[in-house]
Amino acid sequence: MKLMNLKGTTDFLPKDQIVRNKIIDVLKRNFEKYGYLPIETPILNYYDLLAYKYESDAEILSEIYKLKDQGDRNLGLRYDLTVPFCKVIGMNKDLKMPFRRYEIGRVFRNGPVKLGRTREFYQCDIDVVGIDNRLIEAEQILMAIDTYKELGIDVIVKYNNRKLMSGLIKESGIPEEKVVSTIGIIDKLEKITREELVSMLKEIDIPDISIQKLLKLFTYSKNEYKKMFENTTNSLIKEGLTELEELENYLLELNVLDKCVFTSTLARGLTIYTGVVFEFYDTKLRITGALGAGGRYDKIITDFMDNGALYPAVGLSFGLEPIYEILRHEKEEKSLIDIYLVPLDTNIECLKLATTLRENNIKVLIEMNKKKVGKCFEYADSENIKFISIIGSNEINSQVIKVKNLKTKEEFEVKIEDLTTFLQKHIDN
Repeated sequence: MKLMNLKGTTDFLPKDQIVRNKIIDVLKRNFEKYGYLPIETPILNYYDLLAYKYESDAEILSEIYKLKDQGDRNLGLRYDLTVPFCKVIGMNKDLKMPFRRYEIGRVFRNGPVKLGRTREFYQCDIDVVGIDNRLIEAEQILMAIDTYKELGIDVIVKYNNRKLMSGLIKESGIPEEKVVSTIGIIDKLEKITREELVSMLKEIDIPDISIQKLLKLFTYSKNEYKKMFENTTNSLIKEGLTELEELENYLLELNVLDKCVFTSTLARGLTIYTGVVFEFYDTKLRITGALGAGGRYDKIITDFMDNGALYPAVGLSFGLEPIYEILRHEKEEKSLIDIYLVPLDTNIECLKLATTLRENNIKVLIEMNKKKVGKCFEYADSENIKFISIIGSNEINSQVIKVKNLKTKEEFEVKIEDLTTFLQKHIDN
């Protein structure tokens, strides 16, 4: 058997997994800072649940990994965390609203593979159900900007409104039954040529006159739309522009509007979105695709519950893979190990010492294979371990050890009873 990974999957060795863990730690810390609570949902789901809300020819359905169990039930691996979240709300009708949750977990898509996009990957989602105003969208955008900043990434936010898009499409003379498919094509405008876009519109039988009007309508700024449709009777355009205005006012007050760009063609690929949508991009273009995205989806949970009440919802997802692709190239100097103890026939004494240090949250590695001292120094240096100490019987008898800082090349004599205090003082310096 040839040992190899399936295309679109990866093994992450410690150096890389440390980076990924740090990203997740930052995300969790910020999620909880904004009041989101953790949940976990199954990877394996009924296929009908995953396919809910999509037409049979929807692109996302072709990317679901499908399988059957021994009871011949149609199952699938989850492709995102939003539909499982909707299921949780539907199955737990006693949850108090608004309900905020975050979930970090593996999802699977049998789709094209490229840098930052794999077949098995983590999504890191926040969602809130039960709030119907633009304040929550503004807060989520603010949280995302702050979170990316903590990760060392400056982002630009592209935003739009699906109601506005739907209204513009209807203004072009396109019938209601083709609005959703047209949105999906318009969303590709920045990724394909104009000729390719026209060809795709013709494939769904959009007439030339509507195509020309459509393409012209999607070239204006938000303020131009506001002037053009000041007296319109198109309710979707009016609602979309009103919601965008409300969102922009919040973003202006939060001092982040200068990091945001209105993009009339932005739709987000999934058809569940009903209002404001947004995507986050690296300003340095180290990854050209979105680092994260989200938006409002008011209908899917309402339909799940089917009890006459409305369940407005909005959420966003951070892409662990593209964030990792950026950060893994950053130089990382610090090891997860604080000190490397090398015993010279003092194994039990070193283990006792390590136990004391670990009880004080100091991370300790003990050499257990009797490497030569020179090899131990080489190993510590290669792993970016900051401190090393060689401990023999003389050190145990005198209760004084030498601790070397491999970064500064300084050597310190430290009483064993003072080692915890010494390391706590010097680890992060």
